[in-house]
Amino acid sequence: MNPLTRQERWLMWSSILVGLAWILYRLLASTGWILDDEISHYLFSKSVWENSDQIFNHWTRPGRNLLHCLAAPFGFTATRIFTLVLAMLSVWVTFKVGRILKVNLLWTVPLMLIFQSWFPELSYPVLTQTPFMLFWILGVWLALTKRWHLAGFCFGYLSLIRHEGILLTAAWGIWLTFSEGGFGQQCILVLRRKVKALSTLPKLGCDALYGLSTVSAIILYNLAALCFNGTFPFSVYFESEPTTMYGSGTIYHYVPLLASGVGAFCFILSIGGMFNIRTRLGDWSLLLATYPLYFILHSLIYWQGAFASGGYYLFLMPMAPFIALLAAEGLSLIVGKGDVRWRNCLSLILPALVVFEGFNMTHHQARHQNWAVIYNGDGKPVFGITARPMRKGEMNNKLTEASLWASNNYPEGTLILAKHVTHNFTQGTLATKQRERIENAPLHTMPVGTVFLWDRLYCDHENRLKYSSFHESQDWKEVERWKLDYPKEGGQTKDQFAVIIFEKVSQIDQSDKEYTELGESDKYNNVYD
Repeated sequence: MNPLTRQERWLMWSSILVGLAWILYRLLASTGWILDDEISHYLFSKSVWENSDQIFNHWTRPGRNLLHCLAAPFGFTATRIFTLVLAMLSVWVTFKVGRILKVNLLWTVPLMLIFQSWFPELSYPVLTQTPFMLFWILGVWLALTKRWHLAGFCFGYLSLIRHEGILLTAAWGIWLTFSEGGFGQQCILVLRRKVKALSTLPKLGCDALYGLSTVSAIILYNLAALCFNGTFPFSVYFESEPTTMYGSGTIYHYVPLLASGVGAFCFILSIGGMFNIRTRLGDWSLLLATYPLYFILHSLIYWQGAFASGGYYLFLMPMAPFIALLAAEGLSLIVGKGDVRWRNCLSLILPALVVFEGFNMTHHQARHQNWAVIYNGDGKPVFGITARPMRKGEMNNKLTEASLWASNNYPEGTLILAKHVTHNFTQGTLATKQRERIENAPLHTMPVGTVFLWDRLYCDHENRLKYSSFHESQDWKEVERWKLDYPKEGGQTKDQFAVIIFEKVSQIDQSDKEYTELGESDKYNNVYD
């Protein structure tokens, strides 16, 4: 055990409560979302109760969906609060891991996690990051307490939350078999002639059972998907480059993103922590076998432009517990030497700087400026001491306006469709089987009177919904437009507007417009549908 002093307990709980209050404020004051994927995930989770097939929707991640569908019927805010509860459970488990690892200055571990620059931003959205973070660090804690079957289940469940979790599942299996008492380690002892070959058989049996616990969730989900809708989700791992629409980058793309996401002070402390644990690498072996591997994996995926990565910094957020543990170790390295007075001062000043970064969230403020206004010379970047809550961007605002305009200007019961999820979120439309059939139907088969909200962000990636598919049709007429704040000079009509509303006024077309090449979204759908 690593008991805390009374002062350390007071400091730890004060930091937790302040951090939780800050995140709750941001959650409740936010009117936007960091990614459109968040409201898509929320709507899919809410739709589970109307359309159980959504459990097997690979895009929305079944491992995440099974968790969020419990809270989704109570609303978007309730689902965000539920996600925050999962994040705070991650804080608690990380603290327990720190205690087992005998992390010095243990009271700072929750602080180093909650006040990482990206944590107040990513701990509550209805995305995959928080559930992935929880099951990962929970698996580590269960392993350190030698609850192998439960630990294996957690590591196996990761691949149901995010596809790259399968590599962590494999890393866990390798670590387990080569850890003390494992079959792999026993084989090494046989090669060194320290034990007899027959002694490996019981170890093989144990590891086989641990392996079964590890892959149990994966097997059950794939069998269920095969039985209920004839799909085999595991096949996604054999399609490494379904589309180029998400781009690629350098091998070191994620290095600055990790540093800015964590925050400069916490990141520097974590580097010091790596040095401080150099004599205890065995105790940290499971963390060192999985967390750096996850970073390397994402770097390679984006470098190769595989698996629709996009290079988003938020993919790294599940590493936050590992960074927090290292940062606490780094702090103890700095304050462990020198004059006592300086040590006491630094042990408070450095955590205070991390707390400041958690409020300031510099990377968040930089990413969420109104860059269109700034680039066109109509404004300057605005930074504050604390980061403002999320606000809707231009596209979301205009989609919301268009959705409300359509619902107010057409009779009740009019079929109003859109590719952009903001429309369904605004109207509270769920992904039922009937709705999915209607939304994915060819344009020429849609009934007269159908209204479609074309948007420039997503529609032109799918041939069926390109601007030209509506504009060149005999059946669809344009009824309203929402112009971009800063349209492209001399561009086509579709480059001038954020949203264009089309209404189907006749049933003349016998087919949709044909294209010689697949749209980028069509390539993606061919793989994942």
